[in-house]
Amino acid sequence: MNCCNLQFVHMISLLVIGVLLHEGQSKKRDILKASVQLIERENKKLDSESCNLKSITDASIAKLRLHDKNTQVMICLIKLLSTDPEKGWAWSELGHQYNIGKEKSKATTCFKQAAKLNGKLSKFIDKWYFIGPFVIGKGEVDGDPLQWYGGIVNASKERYNRKKTTYYSELVTGGEIHWKTIEQKSANDRLQIMPNDVPWNELVSSLGSFAITEWQGWLVGEFAVNGKDEDVLIQCLGIHTIFIDEQFIAADVYRRDQFWYGVSLAPGIHTVYIRLRSKGPQILQCNLKLAGSSKYDVHPPSMIPHLVDGHVVGSVLAIPITNLQTNKWLKNVRVTLLSQQGGPNLDVTQLRDRGSMSIAPGQTIPVVISLQEVESQEHIDCTDAVLTLKISASEGQNQELPVTLKCRKRKESFLFTFLDHDGSVQSAAAIEPLENCPEGSCPVLLSLHGTGVEAQNQADSYKRMEEGQWFFGLEKAWVLTPTRHGAHNWEGPGALTPMTALETLQKITEEMSWIPNKADSRRVIFAGHSMGGHGAWHLATHYPDRALGVISLAGWIKKEEYGDSNVFFRHDISASHTDPAVKAIMEACIAENDADRHVSNLKGIPVLTRIGAQDRTVHPFYVRRMYRLLQEVGVNVTYTELAGKEHWWWDTWTTNDGGAVNDPQLRNFANQIAEDAPSYTSGSCDAEGLDCSQPDYALKYSGIENLEKSGKWTLTVVNPAFGEGLLGVRILQQSVPFRTSKVEMEFPDRAHAELRTVNVDRFSLNPSHRVQPSWSHRTIKVDETILDLEDGSVNAGAIIHVCKLKGKWQVCVEETLLGSDQRRSPVNFGPARRVAEHQFVIIYGTQDKSLSQSLLTMAVYIANLFYLTSDTIAPIFDDETLTEDKADSHNLIVIGGPHQNQWTQRFLDKVPLSLGDSGISLGDCTFSGPGLGALFLAPHRGNGLALVLLGTTTQGLEDTIRLASPTIPPMTRSPFSNMIPDFVLTGRDFQAKGSGGYLCTGFWGNQWEFRRELSSCAC
Repeated sequence: MNCCNLQFVHMISLLVIGVLLHEGQSKKRDILKASVQLIERENKKLDSESCNLKSITDASIAKLRLHDKNTQVMICLIKLLSTDPEKGWAWSELGHQYNIGKEKSKATTCFKQAAKLNGKLSKFIDKWYFIGPFVIGKGEVDGDPLQWYGGIVNASKERYNRKKTTYYSELVTGGEIHWKTIEQKSANDRLQIMPNDVPWNELVSSLGSFAITEWQGWLVGEFAVNGKDEDVLIQCLGIHTIFIDEQFIAADVYRRDQFWYGVSLAPGIHTVYIRLRSKGPQILQCNLKLAGSSKYDVHPPSMIPHLVDGHVVGSVLAIPITNLQTNKWLKNVRVTLLSQQGGPNLDVTQLRDRGSMSIAPGQTIPVVISLQEVESQEHIDCTDAVLTLKISASEGQNQELPVTLKCRKRKESFLFTFLDHDGSVQSAAAIEPLENCPEGSCPVLLSLHGTGVEAQNQADSYKRMEEGQWFFGLEKAWVLTPTRHGAHNWEGPGALTPMTALETLQKITEEMSWIPNKADSRRVIFAGHSMGGHGAWHLATHYPDRALGVISLAGWIKKEEYGDSNVFFRHDISASHTDPAVKAIMEACIAENDADRHVSNLKGIPVLTRIGAQDRTVHPFYVRRMYRLLQEVGVNVTYTELAGKEHWWWDTWTTNDGGAVNDPQLRNFANQIAEDAPSYTSGSCDAEGLDCSQPDYALKYSGIENLEKSGKWTLTVVNPAFGEGLLGVRILQQSVPFRTSKVEMEFPDRAHAELRTVNVDRFSLNPSHRVQPSWSHRTIKVDETILDLEDGSVNAGAIIHVCKLKGKWQVCVEETLLGSDQRRSPVNFGPARRVAEHQFVIIYGTQDKSLSQSLLTMAVYIANLFYLTSDTIAPIFDDETLTEDKADSHNLIVIGGPHQNQWTQRFLDKVPLSLGDSGISLGDCTFSGPGLGALFLAPHRGNGLALVLLGTTTQGLEDTIRLASPTIPPMTRSPFSNMIPDFVLTGRDFQAKGSGGYLCTGFWGNQWEFRRELSSCAC
């Protein structure tokens, strides 16, 4: 080596030594004088004491702390810091111990030193502890095996005794599992947890079920807060719930990487508990940061309407806002238009009923605004409109949000937004007909998409190429493709969204003079692919009088029997504990979604159903079954099984011929139905005093050809709350709720009708274009009773209400569908999910000041779950500030018992459930014991609903909150939206046994009474 190289090496060595010396001196300067003095004083006091640990590590200290060996923790920490004062985590631990001992001054010194070394907040959790995997079912509610060991809080105290602590799981060879350590190396690291000690392939093969690959477990980690009462923001992606020191916090299972949630934390060591649930590897990411000066976050809207030829066609926009504060409400939130470039001149109006609410600490909620053209113009240049919105609030600085409304040309697909049935903002895509429709009124092809497909992509799949030119849509029908965020499967709340989109499209086209072809929401071709194919079955069977035809492509029948995605009680922890009566009630909650159960309702409607012969996403078995069932009830059905095709394809027979949803076979079927569909008005010809036999009137009010020769018609219903009716017959009340009800109809001639009922107490006969002459002009026999329609009480074309009184049918004079506090009807039937099928608010109690903050935290957790899973807007009010007027216009979710929430008692008075010193009474049953919880529906303002959650203890109330927790994608439904009936009583075993811990569950009767045959009670 030459001299130059030696000199260079020498210089580098000196430089490195200098850097190291500087770093050492810098760290020493970070040691505060007060900290040194504290350790010196404490060390002298402990001079005769010794630390029993062989090696003082973070883990060994934590082990002592978790077992409340506080004296040893203090001794060991002081010994450690006297020799190595640069350990920031040890200072946090010591401060935590002084806080426990209420030595605030010493604790403050320790936390100041910890903050000097590590900052006011841990940058991330560097070490996680995992226990699992355990089996779990597919439903939202299942047991947690760790509850047999005192729950995760107690069980996790043994995470440092890995070899000595054993848990048991049927998933692993040998049946025993132990705690494992998972290290996180940086703040942005994603954790991937895959239990590799499980013989997954062997389990799947032997059990014949991929459902066994879904598992549960727990992840536990700690972080330090070194500042004084800090507002800490946490963001966890890939999971739906976390607990910080046992406090519920909603997380974002859909990984949108936008939402942070605040929690106020005292200085010290804090624990994060995450209940894992995954199919295959669990991938998650959790981040921490201080809130700092930020008071709220403004998020971009997820659904933005288009302009069409320069016109606004979707008038609402939802601006999600997160209140980052942990102890202050965000009030006076305002959204205004700051500037605009391009597009028509727009005016922004904040909707009063949905836009001016206050935002609770830690809550994310959309503020809804309306977009309106300042002046109506026939011809406007098609340019994008770039809006700058200003957001202001009672706290924090004003923020600006850019929003771009893209302009689309006529005959292209366009997006419009609308206020849904629950007050949320949803969107749909639409395409105008290619040709003009008779009288300017067009049917609608309502096409529902499959999992993960966007609305506009679904609309644009209705394209084909002819002679080198692309054509989008159908000749004489609108194409409408709605969407709703979340895993709704076009069921429950998700089934109402496309119906709202239908009505909105009709309203838009009627109001827009420049749109010549108006959409008719009463004449619908129900269509869809995959999940949307199921949706087509579901909607058509519940709205058959609107159906011109059905096109179900690769549609499954029911989620519980579709592959392994939602199997019912197959591998559940709770399967070993759940009473058969409980299972029957849970299944009754979702029976309305079974397409096969309702096939009789499709009589008289042309059906085309098709699938690829090689489809293994939805096996042809399911479509073949529907084909058989439809044939058995006499439906005009065409079935095609295309050789060589899988689940989706773009080209069926020729290139760009329309593919899986719009090839010539499907297009010709839809166009023929649309072209043959008459344009009719509501009512009937005989209602207007016209002769129905005349050709002109028969065309205008077209009924079913040869109705009198069409044989028997059967309306099948499980839950009268959903849907309309068949041939104008709508079941309004069942003899035994949530059991199958039927009305069989035959028409011997044009003057008579004969009806036979099964499990029906009340029904209505509504004017229907399919029944001519109308019901009011026929002699009607119901079972063995002839209805008397000759007394003049029924006007031509009016709705006829028929009810059974003392075993005899008669015409009833009563309001259409309204329920009351004494009577149930379609507007206030259950199950629990129906509380969120209308605009609702959440009320938390403030009467017990020691619990009011906990109740608010629970309210925020539920509200955030509603938003994160389905974009639902859930305003929160305390029980003292909610006005009667506001309550009267909303359904309610009430949190807290009568001593905590002043709204609760009024609903307890309306149902046969009460709280007493001995526990909870339900009908003639009384349940006692610690930690009972109750969730129940009650009538509100007659035709509304209240869902009440209460407990005999805080633990009992928290158990009812857990009933809101969703499962994992693709089945992450909104809270309470699956198998929660009218009421559930939980006991102390609920967390361990899931539904096996239900003390009683069931449905109320028609007068809100308790009925044994509608419940699982055994007392």
